[in-house]
Amino acid sequence: MQILSAILVLGLSGFWFALLLAFLSKKLKVEENPLIEKIFNLLPQANCGACGFAGCKAFAEAIVRNPKVFSQCISAGKTVNEEITKALGLKEVLSKRSFVAVHSCGAEENEKKKSYVYFGPKTCKGANIIGIFDCAYGCLGLGDCVVVCPVRAITLKNGRIYIDHKVCIGCGKCVKSCPRNLFKIVPYSKDFPTYFVACNNPERGVNVKNVCRRGCIGCGICTKFKGSPFYLEGNISHIDYSRVMDDKVLKEAKEKCPTKCIFNG
Repeated sequence: MQILSAILVLGLSGFWFALLLAFLSKKLKVEENPLIEKIFNLLPQANCGACGFAGCKAFAEAIVRNPKVFSQCISAGKTVNEEITKALGLKEVLSKRSFVAVHSCGAEENEKKKSYVYFGPKTCKGANIIGIFDCAYGCLGLGDCVVVCPVRAITLKNGRIYIDHKVCIGCGKCVKSCPRNLFKIVPYSKDFPTYFVACNNPERGVNVKNVCRRGCIGCGICTKFKGSPFYLEGNISHIDYSRVMDDKVLKEAKEKCPTKCIFNG
């Protein structure tokens, strides 16, 4: 009898507590600004992080609280950004995209020496342990970066990575996905293509040529043009983007490069 009474008391207590919580949840509920939901539904739900926020919801909440934070959602496209700008009561989008990713390995599969057959995991992180090609610094070509790109700007063809800079939003997810640190985020200009040196092998030229037909041999030809933004470091040519004024010198350097490891996209 005592057990039954205890069960009855607990049951009634639980019931009343449930009613109280239901009442309080309605009474104390904070109504969300409907504009947040409207803008959130306009966004592409890519949660790419290129806007600087954790995801599309956080971005929507932030720009509704303070419209001056809005610096456009790059993956949403022009029309959606115009709708968001109008919804926020702004006259124009406050800032534009200024960075894209480049990939530091321009060799196709048949240009890289391969002395053995790889049978391991079909991911770059898995293959990085023992490698696939003889070059210990080049692209493994299994496409981890393709999978993580939120806007599908990265493609893999003939063992080489391609990035569409008209689509790339510079979010940096490819940087984090690559176990060989082959991606860099560099300044972007709509006035001319983005140039980059597609090699990551720091060894001397003869060693580079032994494993890859496309690798940088550190000859320095690209650095000798007047006003050249190229410089050598660790036997590899690099570009100082702060010194890039136009693409004339970049174009000349690309044409003169003996291994054709300077690309533009």
